[in-house]
Amino acid sequence: MAEKSLRFARNMGFNALGQTALAAINFLTVPYLVRHMGTETYGLYLIMYAAASYLQLSSLGADASVVKHVAAAQGARNRRALHDALRYSAWFHALGALAAGAGLWWGARFVAVRVFHVPAPLASEAVFVLRGVAVSGIFFGVILGVSSVLAGLQRFDFQSAMTLLQNGLMTLGAAALVALGFGLRAVVVWYGLLNVLLALAAAAVVWRLLQPVRQYHAGRPLSLRTFTLFALTPWSAALAGVVANQFDKLLIARQLSLAALTLYSVPAGLLQRLQIVPATVGTVAGAMMFELQGPEDDESLCRMCFKSSRFILWVCLPILVVLFVFMPQFLSLWLGGQFSEASCWPARLLVLAQVCYMLNTGPSLVSFARDHPWYVPAWAWSQALLSLLAWRIFIPRYGLMGVAEGSLIAIALPTAANLWLVNRRLLKVPLSRYAGEVLYAPFLSATLMLALLFPTHALATGWLRLVGLATAGVLVYYGTTWALLGEEDHALLRRFLRWEK
Repeated sequence: MAEKSLRFARNMGFNALGQTALAAINFLTVPYLVRHMGTETYGLYLIMYAAASYLQLSSLGADASVVKHVAAAQGARNRRALHDALRYSAWFHALGALAAGAGLWWGARFVAVRVFHVPAPLASEAVFVLRGVAVSGIFFGVILGVSSVLAGLQRFDFQSAMTLLQNGLMTLGAAALVALGFGLRAVVVWYGLLNVLLALAAAAVVWRLLQPVRQYHAGRPLSLRTFTLFALTPWSAALAGVVANQFDKLLIARQLSLAALTLYSVPAGLLQRLQIVPATVGTVAGAMMFELQGPEDDESLCRMCFKSSRFILWVCLPILVVLFVFMPQFLSLWLGGQFSEASCWPARLLVLAQVCYMLNTGPSLVSFARDHPWYVPAWAWSQALLSLLAWRIFIPRYGLMGVAEGSLIAIALPTAANLWLVNRRLLKVPLSRYAGEVLYAPFLSATLMLALLFPTHALATGWLRLVGLATAGVLVYYGTTWALLGEEDHALLRRFLRWEK
């Protein structure tokens, strides 16, 4: 178990550095892009990312299946199963991206005008954006496939570097093009060129990493049926995730405006960026949990789940508390008064929704590790269907506030059910143990931090004061959390912070 903790800490260290750098890039460049593009054109820029997220579904869940089967084949030194997993990954990602890209190319005008309701003066620009995404789709599919292989090989150093380059260079390149006087079309061309270059580089890296595979034994093959059946379950969950996390933007564009889309999506995108933490922890811990298959590993699985959940809360809760408290001042300083007035309370509700999202990572990993993967799409589709129902009721009445209210309700209810089901039926532990070992220390520290900061939030009239107050709150949070955590977590955090090997 100590070796697993060490691997967990090292892998999280690689990802933390990459995500910190990426967050800094976005923090500095997004206000510049919004100001110089304008809220409507930036809305089209957001549609580009939304369309790219839809294309990810074309792989039919191969990403998760690649991680599982590459990790299993690597652990067993099974050359044949590893080759099979790589071959199926290539089929799913390449053919899926080609089919989806072709469909988006030919249906670009319909999607722009009928689906997103882009105004007529911007329709041709929207069509160009969507067709640019369609052309880039095949290379984006290669990047997704390679990223999954790297996760299965537990080479999170390379995976983090690739993610940083893909997202960081895209944002920096867009800002540079806008500064030079180019428009949105040049940004779309840069998006395509960047995906081509990264796809070639990533494929070369994986080719080098797989050279030792020649020394593995032949082993048993991996059937296409096994690969596909495992892929379809997380794909169903991913499809539901697109509905819950992207259809709000589609409905805002349809029922409100592109300007409203920008006002909502920029703060929402900042909060969704924090989902990288549970996603990264899930990828790292999930590859380890797949190794725990016997009944004798039940307690190890429970400890890994609880440790992963505590780590996510330990990292994310202080950030979410700071954003909740200082949201009016933060948006005003970062993006301007228009965002502070229109987006403050919707963003605060989305902060609470992110807390619910963080709590689901551990239970979802346990569901896959204990061969109950259907729990994950059941939770995801519950959230998606509740979201659609709530948005239909609330958006016409309350606008952007209604979008956030619907999102919070739709994630809170399934989260409560998922926590109860996984802890009682799969981990076979009472909720009182989960509350004591996972929730108690992080949420007590967050409550103390909130009690300290909220009465003083009006004092944050500039960046210096905001940072000073936030720092004081974070010190309170981590000081109390450190005192409340056990020795196992102390050891994990020491390895993470010191990058011990």
